[in-house]
Amino acid sequence: MNRRELLALTAAALLVRGLLLFLRADYLDWDESLYIVEARNILAGSGLTLNGLPHIALGPFVPIATAFTTSITGFEPFVAQRLLMAIAGALLVPSVWYLLQIHAGQRIARNGAVLLVGWLALIDVAPKLGPMWRHLYAGSEPVFLALLFGGFALGEAGLRGRRLRRYAFYILAGVCLASAMLARPEALVVAGIYAVVRTLPWWRSEKAATTLTAFVISGATALVLVTPYLAYMRQHSGTWMLSGKLEPTQITSGLYQELVRDDRHMGEYLRSWWALDDSHTQLVNPYWGTTAALPFKQRVADYRRVLAAEWTPSADTKLRRLTSLGSYLAVFWVLGLPLFLPFAVLGVLWRDGEWQTRFPPFVMAGLVASVFTSLAVFALPRFFLYLVPALALWAARGVQLVSRWVPTRKLLDPDRALTAGLLLAALAVAGVQTLGVEASNLRGVGLQDRLASKRLAESLPSSEPVMTWHPRLAYWGGLDWRALPVASLDDVVHYAAARGIRVLFLSRGGYSPLVLEVPYVVITITAEVSETFRELPLTDDSHSHPSTRLEPSDPIAGFPAGRVVLRESEAADGDNAS
Repeated sequence: MNRRELLALTAAALLVRGLLLFLRADYLDWDESLYIVEARNILAGSGLTLNGLPHIALGPFVPIATAFTTSITGFEPFVAQRLLMAIAGALLVPSVWYLLQIHAGQRIARNGAVLLVGWLALIDVAPKLGPMWRHLYAGSEPVFLALLFGGFALGEAGLRGRRLRRYAFYILAGVCLASAMLARPEALVVAGIYAVVRTLPWWRSEKAATTLTAFVISGATALVLVTPYLAYMRQHSGTWMLSGKLEPTQITSGLYQELVRDDRHMGEYLRSWWALDDSHTQLVNPYWGTTAALPFKQRVADYRRVLAAEWTPSADTKLRRLTSLGSYLAVFWVLGLPLFLPFAVLGVLWRDGEWQTRFPPFVMAGLVASVFTSLAVFALPRFFLYLVPALALWAARGVQLVSRWVPTRKLLDPDRALTAGLLLAALAVAGVQTLGVEASNLRGVGLQDRLASKRLAESLPSSEPVMTWHPRLAYWGGLDWRALPVASLDDVVHYAAARGIRVLFLSRGGYSPLVLEVPYVVITITAEVSETFRELPLTDDSHSHPSTRLEPSDPIAGFPAGRVVLRESEAADGDNAS
Protein backbone atom coordinates (compact mmCIF):
# COMPACT_ATOMS: atom_id res chain seq x y z
CA MET A 1 0.00 0.00 0.00
CA ASN A 2 1.43 3.36 -1.03
CA ARG A 3 1.24 6.65 0.85
CA ARG A 4 -1.74 7.85 -1.16
CA GLU A 5 -3.78 4.80 -0.19
CA LEU A 6 -2.78 5.18 3.48
CA LEU A 7 -3.76 8.84 3.42
CA ALA A 8 -7.11 7.92 1.89
CA LEU A 9 -7.76 5.34 4.63
CA THR A 10 -6.85 7.86 7.32
CA ALA A 11 -9.17 10.45 5.79
CA ALA A 12 -11.94 7.83 5.59
CA ALA A 13 -11.51 7.00 9.28
CA LEU A 14 -11.73 10.71 10.13
CA LEU A 15 -14.85 11.11 8.00
CA VAL A 16 -16.57 8.08 9.54
CA ARG A 17 -15.89 9.14 13.12
CA GLY A 18 -16.75 12.77 12.49
CA LEU A 19 -20.02 11.87 10.77
CA LEU A 20 -21.12 9.46 13.50
CA LEU A 21 -20.31 11.97 16.23
CA PHE A 22 -22.25 14.61 14.30
CA LEU A 23 -25.26 12.31 14.05
CA ARG A 24 -25.08 11.77 17.79
CA ALA A 25 -26.01 15.45 18.24
CA ASP A 26 -26.16 16.83 21.81
CA TYR A 27 -26.05 13.61 23.80
CA LEU A 28 -23.14 13.41 26.26
CA ASP A 29 -22.06 10.32 28.16
CA TRP A 30 -20.60 10.37 31.68
CA ASP A 31 -16.79 10.47 31.36
CA GLU A 32 -16.74 12.73 28.32
CA SER A 33 -18.90 15.21 30.26
CA LEU A 34 -16.34 15.22 33.07
CA TYR A 35 -13.52 15.89 30.60
CA ILE A 36 -15.44 18.75 28.98
CA VAL A 37 -16.30 20.34 32.33
CA GLU A 38 -12.65 20.07 33.39
CA ALA A 39 -11.53 21.60 30.07
CA ARG A 40 -13.96 24.49 30.61
CA ASN A 41 -12.54 25.02 34.10
CA ILE A 42 -9.03 25.16 32.65
CA LEU A 43 -10.14 27.83 30.17
CA ALA A 44 -11.77 29.76 33.02
CA GLY A 45 -8.48 29.82 34.91
CA SER A 46 -9.50 27.30 37.60
CA GLY A 47 -6.96 24.69 36.55
CA LEU A 48 -7.51 20.92 36.83
CA THR A 49 -10.57 21.16 39.04
CA LEU A 50 -13.81 19.22 39.21
CA ASN A 51 -16.54 19.22 41.83
CA GLY A 52 -15.01 22.38 43.30
CA LEU A 53 -11.74 20.64 44.25
CA PRO A 54 -8.40 19.86 42.57
CA HIS A 55 -8.94 16.69 40.56
CA ILE A 56 -6.42 13.85 40.22
CA ALA A 57 -8.55 10.87 39.17
CA LEU A 58 -8.91 11.58 35.45
CA GLY A 59 -5.79 11.92 33.34
CA PRO A 60 -5.06 15.57 32.47
CA PHE A 61 -4.13 15.20 28.80
CA VAL A 62 -7.64 15.10 27.29
CA PRO A 63 -9.04 18.13 29.16
CA ILE A 64 -5.85 20.10 28.48
CA ALA A 65 -5.93 19.11 24.79
CA THR A 66 -9.63 19.97 24.60
CA ALA A 67 -9.00 23.38 26.16
CA PHE A 68 -6.11 23.98 23.74
CA THR A 69 -8.23 22.94 20.74
CA THR A 70 -10.97 25.29 21.92
CA SER A 71 -8.55 28.19 22.25
CA ILE A 72 -7.06 27.81 18.76
CA THR A 73 -10.28 26.99 16.88
CA GLY A 74 -12.82 29.12 18.72
CA PHE A 75 -15.16 26.13 18.97
CA GLU A 76 -16.97 25.45 22.22
CA PRO A 77 -15.35 22.62 24.26
CA PHE A 78 -18.13 20.20 23.24
CA VAL A 79 -17.25 20.55 19.54
CA ALA A 80 -13.50 20.79 20.20
CA GLN A 81 -13.45 17.53 22.13
CA ARG A 82 -15.36 15.67 19.42
CA LEU A 83 -13.03 17.04 16.78
CA LEU A 84 -10.08 15.89 18.88
CA MET A 85 -11.56 12.40 19.26
CA ALA A 86 -12.29 12.05 15.54
CA ILE A 87 -8.74 13.11 14.61
CA ALA A 88 -7.22 10.77 17.21
CA GLY A 89 -9.32 7.86 15.96
CA ALA A 90 -8.11 8.49 12.42
CA LEU A 91 -4.44 8.79 13.44
CA LEU A 92 -4.53 5.31 14.92
CA VAL A 93 -4.79 3.88 11.39
CA PRO A 94 -1.31 4.83 10.06
CA SER A 95 0.42 3.87 13.32
CA VAL A 96 -1.08 0.39 13.38
CA TRP A 97 -0.52 0.01 9.64
CA TYR A 98 3.21 0.65 10.15
CA LEU A 99 3.46 -1.85 13.01
CA LEU A 100 1.61 -4.49 10.98
CA GLN A 101 3.81 -3.85 7.96
CA ILE A 102 7.12 -4.38 9.76
CA HIS A 103 5.88 -7.49 11.58
CA ALA A 104 3.47 -9.15 9.12
CA GLY A 105 4.02 -7.68 5.66
CA GLN A 106 2.28 -5.27 3.30
CA ARG A 107 -0.80 -7.36 2.50
CA ILE A 108 -1.83 -7.97 6.09
CA ALA A 109 -0.99 -4.36 7.00
CA ARG A 110 -3.31 -3.08 4.29
CA ASN A 111 -6.17 -5.37 5.30
CA GLY A 112 -5.74 -4.54 8.99
CA ALA A 113 -5.74 -0.79 8.31
CA VAL A 114 -8.92 -1.10 6.21
CA LEU A 115 -10.70 -2.99 8.99
CA LEU A 116 -9.67 -0.38 11.57
CA VAL A 117 -11.56 2.31 9.64
CA GLY A 118 -14.85 0.70 10.64
CA TRP A 119 -13.86 -1.35 13.67
CA LEU A 120 -16.96 -0.97 15.81
CA ALA A 121 -15.25 -1.29 19.19
CA LEU A 122 -13.16 1.79 18.37
CA ILE A 123 -16.36 3.78 17.86
CA ASP A 124 -17.78 2.75 21.20
CA VAL A 125 -17.73 -0.05 23.76
CA ALA A 126 -20.33 -0.73 26.43
CA PRO A 127 -19.15 -1.30 29.98
CA LYS A 128 -20.73 -4.75 30.23
CA LEU A 129 -21.65 -6.88 27.25
CA GLY A 130 -21.32 -5.30 23.86
CA PRO A 131 -20.79 -2.31 21.61
CA MET A 132 -23.21 0.58 22.06
CA TRP A 133 -22.96 2.32 18.71
CA ARG A 134 -25.96 4.45 19.67
CA HIS A 135 -23.86 6.20 22.32
CA LEU A 136 -20.72 6.81 20.25
CA TYR A 137 -18.74 7.31 23.43
CA ALA A 138 -16.02 9.96 23.08
CA GLY A 139 -13.95 9.81 26.25
CA SER A 140 -10.18 9.48 26.56
CA GLU A 141 -9.78 6.18 24.70
CA PRO A 142 -9.31 7.47 21.10
CA VAL A 143 -6.56 9.87 22.18
CA PHE A 144 -4.94 7.25 24.42
CA LEU A 145 -4.80 4.66 21.63
CA ALA A 146 -3.47 7.11 19.03
CA LEU A 147 -0.68 8.25 21.36
CA LEU A 148 0.23 4.77 22.62
CA PHE A 149 0.55 3.13 19.20
CA GLY A 150 2.00 6.33 17.74
CA GLY A 151 4.78 6.03 20.32
CA PHE A 152 5.40 2.38 19.41
CA ALA A 153 5.47 3.19 15.68
CA LEU A 154 7.86 6.12 16.13
CA GLY A 155 10.17 4.01 18.26
CA GLU A 156 10.26 1.28 15.61
CA ALA A 157 10.89 3.89 12.91
CA GLY A 158 13.82 5.17 14.96
CA LEU A 159 15.33 1.70 15.20
CA ARG A 160 15.22 1.52 11.40
CA GLY A 161 16.29 5.10 10.68
CA ARG A 162 19.62 6.82 10.17
CA ARG A 163 21.61 8.27 13.05
CA LEU A 164 20.26 11.81 13.38
CA ARG A 165 16.73 10.95 12.38
CA ARG A 166 16.57 8.00 14.74
CA TYR A 167 17.23 10.20 17.78
CA ALA A 168 14.44 12.55 16.74
CA PHE A 169 12.13 9.53 16.46
CA TYR A 170 13.16 8.32 19.92
CA ILE A 171 12.34 11.70 21.45
CA LEU A 172 9.00 11.90 19.63
CA ALA A 173 8.20 8.37 20.81
CA GLY A 174 8.86 9.47 24.39
CA VAL A 175 6.58 12.49 23.93
CA CYS A 176 3.76 10.28 22.63
CA LEU A 177 4.13 7.68 25.39
CA ALA A 178 4.23 10.35 28.11
CA SER A 179 1.10 11.94 26.65
CA ALA A 180 -0.57 8.51 26.48
CA MET A 181 0.16 7.98 30.18
CA LEU A 182 -1.27 11.41 30.98
CA ALA A 183 -4.39 10.34 29.10
CA ARG A 184 -4.72 6.93 30.78
CA PRO A 185 -2.23 5.52 33.32
CA GLU A 186 -2.37 1.99 31.92
CA ALA A 187 -0.10 3.26 29.13
CA LEU A 188 2.77 2.81 31.58
CA VAL A 189 1.95 -0.90 31.96
CA VAL A 190 1.53 -1.57 28.23
CA ALA A 191 4.64 0.42 27.28
CA GLY A 192 6.75 -1.17 30.02
CA ILE A 193 5.83 -4.67 28.90
CA TYR A 194 6.44 -3.66 25.29
CA ALA A 195 9.96 -2.53 26.18
CA VAL A 196 10.73 -5.83 27.89
CA VAL A 197 9.29 -7.98 25.09
CA ARG A 198 11.01 -5.86 22.43
CA THR A 199 14.42 -6.05 24.13
CA LEU A 200 14.65 -9.75 24.98
CA PRO A 201 15.21 -11.15 21.45
CA TRP A 202 18.04 -8.67 20.81
CA TRP A 203 19.69 -8.72 24.21
CA ARG A 204 22.67 -10.80 23.06
CA SER A 205 22.76 -9.55 19.50
CA GLU A 206 24.71 -6.72 17.94
CA LYS A 207 21.56 -4.59 17.98
CA ALA A 208 21.21 -4.70 21.76
CA ALA A 209 23.02 -1.38 22.25
CA THR A 210 20.81 0.34 19.67
CA THR A 211 17.65 -0.95 21.29
CA LEU A 212 18.82 0.01 24.75
CA THR A 213 19.67 3.52 23.53
CA ALA A 214 16.19 3.89 22.07
CA PHE A 215 14.52 2.93 25.35
CA VAL A 216 16.79 5.18 27.43
CA ILE A 217 16.14 8.25 25.28
CA SER A 218 12.39 7.60 24.95
CA GLY A 219 12.04 6.74 28.63
CA ALA A 220 13.99 9.79 29.80
CA THR A 221 11.87 12.05 27.58
CA ALA A 222 8.66 10.53 28.93
CA LEU A 223 9.84 10.86 32.54
CA VAL A 224 10.67 14.55 32.11
CA LEU A 225 7.21 15.25 30.68
CA VAL A 226 5.28 13.20 33.24
CA THR A 227 7.11 14.42 36.36
CA PRO A 228 5.26 17.78 36.69
CA TYR A 229 1.92 15.96 36.90
CA LEU A 230 3.30 13.47 39.41
CA ALA A 231 4.37 16.45 41.51
CA TYR A 232 0.89 17.97 41.08
CA MET A 233 -0.73 14.80 42.40
CA ARG A 234 1.74 14.75 45.28
CA GLN A 235 0.90 18.36 46.13
CA HIS A 236 -2.86 17.78 46.25
CA SER A 237 -2.93 14.29 47.74
CA GLY A 238 -0.02 14.23 50.16
CA THR A 239 1.42 11.05 48.61
CA TRP A 240 3.33 9.96 45.51
CA MET A 241 1.25 7.98 43.03
CA LEU A 242 0.94 7.21 39.34
CA SER A 243 -2.84 7.62 39.20
CA GLY A 244 -5.45 9.03 41.54
CA LYS A 245 -8.05 6.69 40.08
CA LEU A 246 -6.37 3.32 40.57
CA GLU A 247 -6.98 2.77 44.31
CA PRO A 248 -10.67 3.83 44.33
CA THR A 249 -11.25 1.63 41.29
CA GLN A 250 -9.46 -1.35 42.84
CA ILE A 251 -11.54 -1.06 46.02
CA THR A 252 -14.76 -1.33 44.02
CA SER A 253 -13.52 -3.96 41.54
CA GLY A 254 -14.95 -6.98 43.36
CA LEU A 255 -18.37 -5.36 43.64
CA TYR A 256 -18.26 -4.41 39.98
CA GLN A 257 -17.51 -7.99 38.97
CA GLU A 258 -20.55 -9.16 40.93
CA LEU A 259 -22.57 -6.34 39.38
CA VAL A 260 -21.70 -7.64 35.92
CA ARG A 261 -23.21 -10.98 36.93
CA ASP A 262 -26.13 -9.65 39.00
CA ASP A 263 -27.71 -6.21 38.56
CA ARG A 264 -29.20 -6.39 42.04
CA HIS A 265 -25.87 -5.07 43.34
CA MET A 266 -26.40 -1.74 41.58
CA GLY A 267 -27.67 0.00 44.73
CA GLU A 268 -24.60 -1.01 46.73
CA TYR A 269 -22.32 0.21 43.97
CA LEU A 270 -24.03 3.59 43.67
CA ARG A 271 -24.34 4.23 47.40
CA SER A 272 -20.67 3.45 47.97
CA TRP A 273 -19.25 5.33 44.98
CA TRP A 274 -21.28 8.50 45.75
CA ALA A 275 -21.29 8.11 49.56
CA LEU A 276 -21.04 10.92 52.10
CA ASP A 277 -18.79 10.83 55.14
CA ASP A 278 -20.21 10.63 58.68
CA SER A 279 -20.47 14.40 58.97
CA HIS A 280 -22.32 14.64 55.62
CA THR A 281 -19.96 17.43 54.53
CA GLN A 282 -17.66 15.53 52.09
CA LEU A 283 -17.93 12.76 49.53
CA VAL A 284 -15.86 9.86 50.85
CA ASN A 285 -14.52 8.60 47.53
CA PRO A 286 -11.26 10.44 46.66
CA TYR A 287 -12.30 10.18 43.01
CA TRP A 288 -14.35 13.34 43.61
CA GLY A 289 -11.39 15.54 44.43
CA THR A 290 -8.84 15.84 47.16
CA THR A 291 -6.55 18.37 48.82
CA ALA A 292 -3.61 18.17 51.20
CA ALA A 293 -6.10 19.01 53.98
CA LEU A 294 -8.03 15.84 53.09
CA PRO A 295 -5.26 13.19 52.96
CA PHE A 296 -5.67 10.79 50.08
CA LYS A 297 -4.70 7.70 52.07
CA GLN A 298 -7.24 8.53 54.76
CA ARG A 299 -9.93 9.07 52.15
CA VAL A 300 -9.09 5.69 50.60
CA ALA A 301 -9.36 3.99 54.00
CA ASP A 302 -12.70 5.70 54.69
CA TYR A 303 -13.99 4.66 51.28
CA ARG A 304 -12.95 1.07 51.95
CA ARG A 305 -14.96 1.11 55.20
CA VAL A 306 -18.02 2.55 53.45
CA LEU A 307 -17.89 -0.19 50.82
CA ALA A 308 -17.49 -2.88 53.49
CA ALA A 309 -20.62 -1.58 55.22
CA GLU A 310 -22.60 -1.69 51.97
CA TRP A 311 -21.40 -4.93 50.39
CA THR A 312 -20.40 -8.41 51.51
CA PRO A 313 -18.37 -10.32 48.90
CA SER A 314 -19.73 -13.60 47.65
CA ALA A 315 -18.46 -16.51 49.73
CA ASP A 316 -18.25 -18.73 46.65
CA THR A 317 -14.60 -18.34 45.59
CA LYS A 318 -15.00 -20.60 42.58
CA LEU A 319 -17.96 -18.53 41.34
CA ARG A 320 -15.97 -15.31 41.74
CA ARG A 321 -13.08 -16.76 39.74
CA LEU A 322 -15.40 -18.00 37.02
CA THR A 323 -17.04 -14.59 36.86
CA SER A 324 -13.64 -12.90 36.50
CA LEU A 325 -12.61 -15.36 33.79
CA GLY A 326 -15.93 -14.92 32.00
CA SER A 327 -15.56 -11.13 32.12
CA TYR A 328 -12.07 -11.37 30.65
CA LEU A 329 -13.17 -13.66 27.81
CA ALA A 330 -16.13 -11.37 27.18
CA VAL A 331 -13.63 -8.61 26.43
CA PHE A 332 -12.58 -10.38 23.23
CA TRP A 333 -16.21 -11.13 22.42
CA VAL A 334 -17.07 -7.44 22.76
CA LEU A 335 -14.04 -6.07 20.93
CA GLY A 336 -14.37 -8.41 17.97
CA LEU A 337 -18.12 -8.60 17.48
CA PRO A 338 -20.13 -8.93 15.42
CA LEU A 339 -18.10 -9.29 12.24
CA PHE A 340 -14.39 -9.56 12.91
CA LEU A 341 -13.98 -12.10 15.72
CA PRO A 342 -14.40 -15.25 13.57
CA PHE A 343 -11.64 -14.06 11.24
CA ALA A 344 -9.43 -13.14 14.21
CA VAL A 345 -9.82 -16.67 15.61
CA LEU A 346 -8.81 -18.13 12.25
CA GLY A 347 -5.87 -15.73 12.07
CA VAL A 348 -4.45 -16.59 15.48
CA LEU A 349 -4.85 -20.33 14.92
CA TRP A 350 -3.32 -20.27 11.43
CA ARG A 351 0.28 -21.44 11.81
CA ASP A 352 1.55 -20.12 8.49
CA GLY A 353 4.61 -18.12 9.57
CA GLU A 354 6.67 -17.86 12.71
CA TRP A 355 5.44 -17.11 16.23
CA GLN A 356 6.63 -13.49 15.88
CA THR A 357 4.23 -12.98 12.98
CA ARG A 358 1.18 -13.76 15.10
CA PHE A 359 2.50 -12.35 18.38
CA PRO A 360 4.76 -9.35 17.69
CA PRO A 361 5.76 -7.11 20.64
CA PHE A 362 2.71 -4.84 20.58
CA VAL A 363 0.43 -7.91 20.65
CA MET A 364 2.29 -9.56 23.52
CA ALA A 365 2.39 -6.28 25.45
CA GLY A 366 -1.37 -5.89 25.07
CA LEU A 367 -2.15 -9.47 26.08
CA VAL A 368 0.07 -9.45 29.18
CA ALA A 369 -1.18 -5.99 30.22
CA SER A 370 -4.80 -7.10 29.81
CA VAL A 371 -4.28 -10.09 32.11
CA PHE A 372 -2.53 -7.90 34.68
CA THR A 373 -5.30 -5.26 34.53
CA SER A 374 -8.09 -7.81 34.85
CA LEU A 375 -6.43 -9.23 37.96
CA ALA A 376 -5.56 -5.85 39.53
CA VAL A 377 -8.79 -4.03 38.67
CA PHE A 378 -11.52 -5.69 36.60
CA ALA A 379 -12.29 -6.65 33.01
CA LEU A 380 -14.22 -3.70 31.60
CA PRO A 381 -14.10 -3.94 27.78
CA ARG A 382 -13.25 -0.30 27.14
CA PHE A 383 -10.19 -0.69 29.40
CA PHE A 384 -8.80 -3.14 26.85
CA LEU A 385 -9.16 -1.30 23.56
CA TYR A 386 -5.38 -1.57 23.13
CA LEU A 387 -6.13 -5.19 22.12
CA VAL A 388 -7.95 -4.06 18.96
CA PRO A 389 -4.74 -3.73 16.88
CA ALA A 390 -3.87 -7.32 17.86
CA LEU A 391 -7.34 -8.44 16.77
CA ALA A 392 -6.93 -6.45 13.55
CA LEU A 393 -3.67 -8.32 12.85
CA TRP A 394 -5.33 -11.68 13.42
CA ALA A 395 -8.48 -10.72 11.48
CA ALA A 396 -6.34 -9.61 8.52
CA ARG A 397 -4.57 -12.98 8.65
CA GLY A 398 -7.94 -14.72 8.81
CA VAL A 399 -9.16 -12.79 5.77
CA GLN A 400 -6.03 -13.83 3.89
CA LEU A 401 -6.63 -17.47 4.80
CA VAL A 402 -10.29 -17.42 3.76
CA SER A 403 -9.47 -15.65 0.49
CA ARG A 404 -7.28 -18.60 -0.47
CA TRP A 405 -10.38 -20.76 -0.52
CA VAL A 406 -12.16 -18.40 -2.94
CA PRO A 407 -11.57 -18.88 -6.68
CA THR A 408 -9.43 -16.06 -8.06
CA ARG A 409 -11.02 -13.73 -10.60
CA LYS A 410 -9.12 -11.62 -13.10
CA LEU A 411 -10.96 -8.45 -12.15
CA LEU A 412 -11.55 -9.25 -8.50
CA ASP A 413 -8.98 -9.89 -5.79
CA PRO A 414 -10.76 -12.07 -3.17
CA ASP A 415 -8.54 -10.69 -0.44
CA ARG A 416 -9.43 -7.06 -1.17
CA ALA A 417 -13.07 -7.87 -1.88
CA LEU A 418 -13.58 -9.69 1.44
CA THR A 419 -11.87 -6.91 3.40
CA ALA A 420 -13.97 -4.24 1.69
CA GLY A 421 -17.13 -6.27 2.31
CA LEU A 422 -16.38 -6.54 6.02
CA LEU A 423 -15.71 -2.80 6.21
CA LEU A 424 -18.97 -1.93 4.45
CA ALA A 425 -20.92 -4.31 6.68
CA ALA A 426 -19.40 -2.72 9.79
CA LEU A 427 -20.24 0.77 8.59
CA ALA A 428 -23.79 -0.33 7.79
CA VAL A 429 -24.25 -1.71 11.30
CA ALA A 430 -22.85 1.46 12.84
CA GLY A 431 -25.12 3.61 10.68
CA VAL A 432 -28.25 1.62 11.50
CA GLN A 433 -27.50 1.75 15.23
CA THR A 434 -26.73 5.47 15.08
CA LEU A 435 -29.95 6.30 13.26
CA GLY A 436 -32.12 3.80 15.17
CA VAL A 437 -35.05 4.52 17.46
CA GLU A 438 -33.09 4.29 20.68
CA ALA A 439 -30.34 6.53 19.31
CA SER A 440 -32.98 9.03 18.25
CA ASN A 441 -34.38 9.01 21.79
CA LEU A 442 -30.93 9.71 23.22
CA ARG A 443 -30.46 12.62 20.83
CA GLY A 444 -33.80 13.94 22.06
CA VAL A 445 -32.63 13.61 25.66
CA GLY A 446 -29.47 15.52 24.79
CA LEU A 447 -31.49 18.36 23.26
CA GLN A 448 -33.83 18.47 26.27
CA ASP A 449 -30.88 18.59 28.65
CA ARG A 450 -29.31 21.42 26.69
CA LEU A 451 -32.45 23.55 26.61
CA ALA A 452 -33.35 22.89 30.25
CA SER A 453 -29.85 23.70 31.46
CA LYS A 454 -29.70 26.95 29.53
CA ARG A 455 -33.10 28.01 30.92
CA LEU A 456 -31.88 27.28 34.43
CA ALA A 457 -28.66 29.21 33.85
CA GLU A 458 -30.62 32.26 32.70
CA SER A 459 -32.36 32.41 36.08
CA LEU A 460 -29.21 32.06 38.22
CA PRO A 461 -26.17 34.22 38.94
CA SER A 462 -23.29 33.14 36.71
CA SER A 463 -21.13 32.19 39.70
CA GLU A 464 -23.78 30.01 41.36
CA PRO A 465 -22.58 26.39 41.77
CA VAL A 466 -25.22 23.79 40.91
CA MET A 467 -25.42 20.22 42.22
CA THR A 468 -26.56 17.64 39.68
CA TRP A 469 -25.90 13.95 39.20
CA HIS A 470 -24.81 14.21 35.56
CA PRO A 471 -22.18 16.83 34.67
CA ARG A 472 -23.68 17.34 31.20
CA LEU A 473 -26.57 19.27 32.79
CA ALA A 474 -24.10 21.74 34.27
CA TYR A 475 -22.01 21.89 31.11
CA TRP A 476 -24.89 22.87 28.84
CA GLY A 477 -25.86 25.70 31.18
CA GLY A 478 -22.29 26.87 31.71
CA LEU A 479 -22.76 26.17 35.43
CA ASP A 480 -20.21 25.33 38.12
CA TRP A 481 -20.76 21.60 38.67
CA ARG A 482 -20.89 19.67 41.94
CA ALA A 483 -21.51 15.92 42.25
CA LEU A 484 -24.85 14.86 43.72
CA PRO A 485 -24.46 12.22 46.48
CA VAL A 486 -26.64 9.12 46.42
CA ALA A 487 -28.23 9.82 49.80
CA SER A 488 -31.45 10.98 51.45
CA LEU A 489 -32.72 14.50 50.84
CA ASP A 490 -31.73 15.72 54.31
CA ASP A 491 -28.20 14.38 53.88
CA VAL A 492 -27.88 15.96 50.45
CA VAL A 493 -29.08 19.33 51.79
CA HIS A 494 -26.57 19.14 54.64
CA TYR A 495 -23.77 18.44 52.14
CA ALA A 496 -24.98 21.29 49.90
CA ALA A 497 -25.03 23.74 52.80
CA ALA A 498 -21.51 22.74 53.88
CA ARG A 499 -20.23 23.28 50.31
CA GLY A 500 -22.05 26.60 49.81
CA ILE A 501 -24.49 25.19 47.24
CA ARG A 502 -28.03 26.54 47.11
CA VAL A 503 -29.34 24.99 43.87
CA LEU A 504 -30.00 21.30 43.12
CA PHE A 505 -30.92 20.34 39.55
CA LEU A 506 -32.53 16.89 39.46
CA SER A 507 -33.35 14.94 36.30
CA ARG A 508 -35.55 11.91 35.91
CA GLY A 509 -32.88 10.14 33.88
CA GLY A 510 -30.36 10.27 36.75
CA TYR A 511 -30.15 9.32 40.42
CA SER A 512 -32.18 11.55 42.69
CA PRO A 513 -33.08 11.84 46.40
CA LEU A 514 -36.70 12.30 45.24
CA VAL A 515 -39.02 10.24 43.06
CA LEU A 516 -39.61 12.58 40.12
CA GLU A 517 -42.80 12.74 38.11
CA VAL A 518 -41.50 15.41 35.72
CA PRO A 519 -38.31 15.40 33.60
CA TYR A 520 -36.53 18.01 35.73
CA VAL A 521 -36.87 19.53 39.19
CA VAL A 522 -34.94 22.53 40.50
CA ILE A 523 -34.57 22.80 44.27
CA THR A 524 -33.54 26.16 45.69
CA ILE A 525 -32.28 26.09 49.28
CA THR A 526 -33.02 29.25 51.25
CA ALA A 527 -30.29 31.07 53.16
CA GLU A 528 -32.02 30.23 56.46
CA VAL A 529 -31.92 26.49 55.77
CA SER A 530 -28.28 26.64 54.64
CA GLU A 531 -27.31 28.45 57.82
CA THR A 532 -29.19 25.94 59.99
CA PHE A 533 -27.40 22.97 58.39
CA ARG A 534 -23.98 24.63 58.44
CA GLU A 535 -24.24 25.12 62.21
CA LEU A 536 -24.69 21.39 62.88
CA PRO A 537 -21.77 19.85 64.82
CA LEU A 538 -19.32 18.09 62.50
CA THR A 539 -17.88 15.63 65.01
CA ASP A 540 -21.10 13.96 66.09
CA ASP A 541 -21.49 10.78 64.02
CA SER A 542 -25.10 10.35 65.06
CA HIS A 543 -26.26 13.93 64.49
CA SER A 544 -29.83 14.52 63.28
CA HIS A 545 -30.98 17.02 60.69
CA PRO A 546 -33.66 19.66 61.19
CA SER A 547 -37.00 18.85 59.60
CA THR A 548 -37.54 20.36 56.16
CA ARG A 549 -40.32 20.58 53.65
CA LEU A 550 -40.50 21.13 49.91
CA GLU A 551 -42.95 23.82 48.90
CA PRO A 552 -43.99 24.12 45.22
CA SER A 553 -43.13 27.28 43.31
CA ASP A 554 -43.54 28.45 39.72
CA PRO A 555 -41.76 26.26 37.13
CA ILE A 556 -38.96 27.75 35.06
CA ALA A 557 -40.39 28.94 31.78
CA GLY A 558 -39.35 27.11 28.66
CA PHE A 559 -39.22 23.47 29.70
CA PRO A 560 -41.52 21.09 31.63
CA ALA A 561 -39.98 21.08 35.09
CA GLY A 562 -41.02 21.61 38.64
CA ARG A 563 -39.36 24.25 40.73
CA VAL A 564 -39.44 23.97 44.50
CA VAL A 565 -38.00 25.99 47.36
CA LEU A 566 -36.61 24.27 50.43
CA ARG A 567 -37.69 26.19 53.53
CA GLU A 568 -37.66 25.65 57.27
CA SER A 569 -40.78 23.79 58.31
CA GLU A 570 -42.93 23.76 61.41
CA ALA A 571 -43.70 20.07 60.84
CA ALA A 572 -42.58 17.41 63.31
CA ASP A 573 -39.10 15.90 63.00
CA GLY A 574 -38.86 13.50 60.07
CA ASP A 575 -41.93 14.92 58.30
CA ASN A 576 -40.35 15.56 54.92
CA ALA A 577 -42.85 16.20 52.16
CA SER A 578 -41.92 15.46 48.55
